[in-house]
Amino acid sequence: MSENIVKFAKVKCAPESSFWAKFAELKIDKYKLEDKVKIPLWASYNFESLNEQQASILFLDYTSFNNDLEATSHKSAVPCNGFMINTNTLEMFRQTNPQEFINTLGKELVSSLENGLAVKEPWRLMIFVILCYADLKKHRFHYWAAYPTPFDLPEMHYAKPQVSTTDELTADQMQSFQKGFSHLNACARSYFTVIISKESTLEVASLARGIEIKNTSDKENEADLYFAFYDPCLHITAPGWPLRNLLCLLFISCPNICFEKWIKIISIRGCNVENSVVYTIRTKEQKNPKTLQKILLEGNLVGWESNVRGKMGPSIADLSETMDPVKLSDRAITLNLKLMKWRLVPELDLEYISSLRCLVLGAGTLGCSVARVLLGWGIQTITFVDNSVVAASNTVRQNLYTHEDVVNRKFKAEAAKDALLKIHPNLRARGEVLQIPMPGHVVGPSMLESTIVAIKKLQELYSEHDVVFLLLDSREARWLPTLMCAAHNKIAINAALGFDSYTVQRHGTRQEPSSISPNAMLQSLQGKDLGCYFCNDVTQPGNSQVDRTLDQQCTVSRPGLSYVAAGLAVELMVALIQHLDKVEAQALSKESKDDSTQGLLGGVPHTIRGSLWNYEQFLTVTHRFASCTACSTPVIDEYRARGADFVLDACNQPNYLERLSGLDDLMKPGLDELCYAFESSDENED
Repeated sequence: MSENIVKFAKVKCAPESSFWAKFAELKIDKYKLEDKVKIPLWASYNFESLNEQQASILFLDYTSFNNDLEATSHKSAVPCNGFMINTNTLEMFRQTNPQEFINTLGKELVSSLENGLAVKEPWRLMIFVILCYADLKKHRFHYWAAYPTPFDLPEMHYAKPQVSTTDELTADQMQSFQKGFSHLNACARSYFTVIISKESTLEVASLARGIEIKNTSDKENEADLYFAFYDPCLHITAPGWPLRNLLCLLFISCPNICFEKWIKIISIRGCNVENSVVYTIRTKEQKNPKTLQKILLEGNLVGWESNVRGKMGPSIADLSETMDPVKLSDRAITLNLKLMKWRLVPELDLEYISSLRCLVLGAGTLGCSVARVLLGWGIQTITFVDNSVVAASNTVRQNLYTHEDVVNRKFKAEAAKDALLKIHPNLRARGEVLQIPMPGHVVGPSMLESTIVAIKKLQELYSEHDVVFLLLDSREARWLPTLMCAAHNKIAINAALGFDSYTVQRHGTRQEPSSISPNAMLQSLQGKDLGCYFCNDVTQPGNSQVDRTLDQQCTVSRPGLSYVAAGLAVELMVALIQHLDKVEAQALSKESKDDSTQGLLGGVPHTIRGSLWNYEQFLTVTHRFASCTACSTPVIDEYRARGADFVLDACNQPNYLERLSGLDDLMKPGLDELCYAFESSDENED
């Protein structure tokens, strides 16, 4: 009966736009005018999440051109190997004889069937070939894919109705089946054997093992044997096209299988074997094995796919609107991060990292270097705040600026933004020219209005961002940003430079008020107990530029120092947000280097101090200070209550912050008795 005839559901390739973009690049830079060069490819069937739209689809992407399967995205799925031939003209493409083409490129399949290589390496049975013509000017790609298989496969009939594996196997056998299948490597998932012993135990074995059993076992004591293949046709009743080559291999490698009552086939669909189907099939006519082998190996090959109209013919990928280099670059620039996630840190949350909105205060040496490292981590939103102009002395130290920026007297914030957009065109980058109010820098009547506008603008920027990098050129410039981070509960990362030393620090959280400082003997502190940049100060920040010579006004640093500090600043931020406790993560220190402080990317210190003089690095902890002039509860409360008026008082009134924070009263018993608990730093950033 015709309904009992085994028919095979065809598959269809779906090259992503990145595949064609990579091929266009190779065509221009490598293959050039080489005619009909045989290009090896990797592709895959989606292993984990097949749905109706993805069923029977063979995926190709820009990694398909890599020679090593481990260097592709297909190693985590069910890989297939293939070849592509590109013609130089559309006329040559149209004149190519399809039968000659598939016979020629399918020779490797025939050879592997004949010499037994396909038994040892069954993934070779999942072969595909593509004929292509690339119209690079119009971004149109004409292609026709085929999945070679011998045409003269004997007619097959269903000996029994198909059943689910859950109906065919016991619960214990299904459990062993799932475990065995999960342990198969990528190349072994395509074809393998399921063996059930006389004791009813199930074993997942190689295809070669199953063929060996068929050829050598005693029929009376023969184990129950199933040949299994990965079937991409999840939502189709008929078995998928890859079964044809498995049957061809069995007829060639197990000659007596033609005379058997039936062959049991398991169709694996998806990563869960419970979705699998068991087919019991037999040949309609029992041909002489040698005659059948000769027919299969010497006959024509078939397997061309149909186009969108359902007819046998080529397809066209018109990417004229989507082959935008800007859009395609997004996929390429995240490759390192994806490889990191695939191979080293599977739990890494790349989407969360890329969603972070970073506010970079200071577009100098540190600001430029930090921005570049942020790009490397896939950050999509970066805003610079700076009020200075690019100077001729900046271009060799600050890696986002050019001599043209100097000639045009561009503001650093704008020049840095433009430079990042040249590197990553899809980046959401902004530049804000803004003077940050500073204690000790008196705000006179002429600057009053612009200062109030600057404060409100800074508040607005804080509300729009998640992480703030404090990379400013003086200690007092960091005061208001530090206070705002505490008041608005933002992640604050501070970095500062000396001549050959650096400090990188995360500020503690300030969601909970505190009236006392933590126990100074404690080293392993959580985020709420950690200090800020000013928690070691015994005086309020003041004007550090008064009566200083040029070399004292600018931070003179060894050229490589900023790259070290910038890298540590960004890595500290990423390690913090990937920690299970996030901003409340316990501080890693020399005294607390144990597993309890480790996060996904290792420990998260509070302060990193390093020196290029002796190449040493120290992890230190600054405790939260109840009388800090930047993050103490009285200062935060006053800022929240009075806003810009409070900031103006802090700028114009000497010792105002000391009185407000209680530092003034704390110092009255005698400064000398308390100074041992504090340290100072002259590290700044230019």
